[in-house]
Amino acid sequence: MKTKAVLAKVFAIAGAVLVWAPILFMLLTGVVGSISSKMFLMDYLLLAELFFVVVAGLVLLFVSSLLGRTLAKWIGFTAAAGVIALALSMLLAQTTGLASGAIAAEGWPLILVMGLLILYNVLVLAVGILGILLIKALFRKKPAPAEEPAV
Repeated sequence: MKTKAVLAKVFAIAGAVLVWAPILFMLLTGVVGSISSKMFLMDYLLLAELFFVVVAGLVLLFVSSLLGRTLAKWIGFTAAAGVIALALSMLLAQTTGLASGAIAAEGWPLILVMGLLILYNVLVLAVGILGILLIKALFRKKPAPAEEPAV
Protein backbone atom coordinates (compact mmCIF):
# COMPACT_ATOMS: atom_id res chain seq x y z
CA MET A 1 0.00 0.00 0.00
CA LYS A 2 2.85 2.38 0.83
CA THR A 3 4.55 1.59 -2.50
CA LYS A 4 1.36 2.44 -4.35
CA ALA A 5 1.13 5.84 -2.67
CA VAL A 6 4.77 6.65 -3.43
CA LEU A 7 4.37 5.52 -7.04
CA ALA A 8 1.23 7.67 -7.40
CA LYS A 9 3.15 10.72 -6.13
CA VAL A 10 6.11 10.12 -8.43
CA PHE A 11 3.85 9.60 -11.45
CA ALA A 12 1.84 12.71 -10.59
CA ILE A 13 4.92 14.91 -10.37
CA ALA A 14 6.47 13.48 -13.54
CA GLY A 15 3.17 13.75 -15.42
CA ALA A 16 2.61 17.34 -14.34
CA VAL A 17 6.13 18.28 -15.43
CA LEU A 18 5.61 16.64 -18.82
CA VAL A 19 2.28 18.41 -19.35
CA TRP A 20 3.45 21.82 -18.11
CA ALA A 21 6.84 21.83 -19.89
CA PRO A 22 5.41 22.37 -23.42
CA ILE A 23 2.96 24.99 -22.09
CA LEU A 24 5.70 26.95 -20.36
CA PHE A 25 8.01 26.53 -23.38
CA MET A 26 5.28 27.95 -25.63
CA LEU A 27 4.83 30.94 -23.34
CA LEU A 28 8.60 31.50 -22.97
CA THR A 29 9.27 31.40 -26.70
CA GLY A 30 6.26 33.63 -27.27
CA VAL A 31 7.55 36.27 -24.86
CA VAL A 32 11.13 36.13 -26.19
CA GLY A 33 9.98 36.15 -29.82
CA SER A 34 7.56 39.00 -29.21
CA ILE A 35 10.21 41.11 -27.50
CA SER A 36 12.84 40.50 -30.17
CA SER A 37 10.50 41.19 -33.12
CA LYS A 38 8.54 43.98 -31.39
CA MET A 39 5.23 42.35 -32.36
CA PHE A 40 3.10 39.66 -30.74
CA LEU A 41 4.20 36.15 -31.70
CA MET A 42 2.92 32.90 -30.20
CA ASP A 43 3.38 29.39 -31.57
CA TYR A 44 -0.05 28.00 -30.69
CA LEU A 45 0.79 24.77 -32.55
CA LEU A 46 3.63 23.91 -30.17
CA LEU A 47 1.45 21.76 -27.91
CA ALA A 48 0.40 19.74 -30.96
CA GLU A 49 4.00 19.52 -32.18
CA LEU A 50 5.12 18.21 -28.78
CA PHE A 51 2.19 15.78 -28.69
CA PHE A 52 4.20 12.78 -27.52
CA VAL A 53 5.57 14.69 -24.51
CA VAL A 54 2.05 15.85 -23.63
CA VAL A 55 0.58 12.35 -24.03
CA ALA A 56 3.28 10.85 -21.82
CA GLY A 57 2.30 13.37 -19.15
CA LEU A 58 -1.40 12.68 -19.63
CA VAL A 59 -0.87 8.93 -19.23
CA LEU A 60 1.26 9.39 -16.10
CA LEU A 61 -1.31 11.71 -14.55
CA PHE A 62 -4.14 9.29 -15.34
CA VAL A 63 -2.29 6.31 -13.88
CA SER A 64 -1.42 8.38 -10.82
CA SER A 65 -5.05 9.40 -10.37
CA LEU A 66 -6.08 5.75 -10.57
CA LEU A 67 -3.46 4.73 -8.00
CA GLY A 68 -4.36 7.62 -5.71
CA ARG A 69 -8.10 7.14 -6.29
CA THR A 70 -8.73 10.82 -6.85
CA LEU A 71 -9.68 12.94 -9.89
CA ALA A 72 -9.49 9.91 -12.20
CA LYS A 73 -12.67 10.72 -14.12
CA TRP A 74 -11.78 14.40 -14.52
CA ILE A 75 -8.26 13.69 -15.75
CA GLY A 76 -9.30 10.74 -17.92
CA PHE A 77 -12.19 12.42 -19.72
CA THR A 78 -10.36 15.74 -20.14
CA ALA A 79 -7.26 14.03 -21.54
CA ALA A 80 -9.33 11.83 -23.86
CA ALA A 81 -11.30 14.85 -25.10
CA GLY A 82 -8.03 16.69 -25.81
CA VAL A 83 -6.56 13.83 -27.81
CA ILE A 84 -9.82 13.42 -29.73
CA ALA A 85 -9.94 17.17 -30.48
CA LEU A 86 -6.41 17.09 -31.90
CA ALA A 87 -7.13 13.95 -33.95
CA LEU A 88 -10.31 15.50 -35.37
CA SER A 89 -8.43 18.68 -36.18
CA MET A 90 -5.78 16.78 -38.14
CA LEU A 91 -8.37 14.57 -39.85
CA LEU A 92 -10.43 17.58 -40.87
CA ALA A 93 -7.36 19.42 -42.17
CA GLN A 94 -6.45 16.40 -44.31
CA THR A 95 -9.94 15.71 -45.66
CA THR A 96 -10.75 19.33 -46.53
CA GLY A 97 -7.41 19.93 -48.25
CA LEU A 98 -6.15 22.55 -45.79
CA ALA A 99 -3.13 20.44 -44.88
CA SER A 100 -2.00 19.99 -48.48
CA GLY A 101 -2.86 23.51 -49.59
CA ALA A 102 -5.46 22.28 -52.06
CA ILE A 103 -7.89 24.89 -50.74
CA ALA A 104 -7.24 28.38 -49.42
CA ALA A 105 -6.86 28.82 -45.68
CA GLU A 106 -10.17 30.56 -45.16
CA GLY A 107 -13.82 29.91 -44.41
CA TRP A 108 -15.45 27.26 -42.29
CA PRO A 109 -12.74 24.57 -42.68
CA LEU A 110 -10.11 26.88 -41.23
CA ILE A 111 -12.40 28.03 -38.43
CA LEU A 112 -13.26 24.44 -37.50
CA VAL A 113 -9.63 23.24 -37.59
CA MET A 114 -8.44 26.24 -35.57
CA GLY A 115 -11.31 25.83 -33.11
CA LEU A 116 -10.36 22.20 -32.49
CA LEU A 117 -6.70 23.17 -32.03
CA ILE A 118 -7.68 25.85 -29.52
CA LEU A 119 -9.89 23.31 -27.73
CA TYR A 120 -6.94 20.89 -27.57
CA ASN A 121 -4.70 23.60 -26.07
CA VAL A 122 -7.32 24.55 -23.48
CA LEU A 123 -7.87 20.91 -22.51
CA VAL A 124 -4.13 20.33 -22.11
CA LEU A 125 -4.00 23.38 -19.87
CA ALA A 126 -6.97 22.01 -17.91
CA VAL A 127 -5.21 18.67 -17.39
CA GLY A 128 -2.12 20.57 -16.24
CA ILE A 129 -4.23 22.33 -13.62
CA LEU A 130 -5.84 19.03 -12.64
CA GLY A 131 -2.33 17.59 -12.29
CA ILE A 132 -1.45 20.28 -9.77
CA LEU A 133 -4.67 19.55 -7.88
CA LEU A 134 -3.82 15.84 -7.97
CA ILE A 135 -0.37 16.45 -6.51
CA LYS A 136 -1.93 18.60 -3.81
CA ALA A 137 -4.47 15.87 -2.98
CA LEU A 138 -1.84 13.11 -2.92
CA PHE A 139 0.45 15.03 -0.58
CA ARG A 140 -2.35 16.14 1.75
CA LYS A 141 -1.88 14.67 5.20
CA LYS A 142 -4.67 12.33 6.05
CA PRO A 143 -6.16 12.85 9.52
CA ALA A 144 -5.71 10.08 12.03
CA PRO A 145 -8.86 8.04 12.55
CA ALA A 146 -10.92 9.18 15.52
CA GLU A 147 -10.79 6.94 18.55
CA GLU A 148 -13.95 5.33 19.84
CA PRO A 149 -15.01 6.69 23.22
CA ALA A 150 -14.78 4.20 26.06
CA VAL A 151 -18.18 3.06 27.34
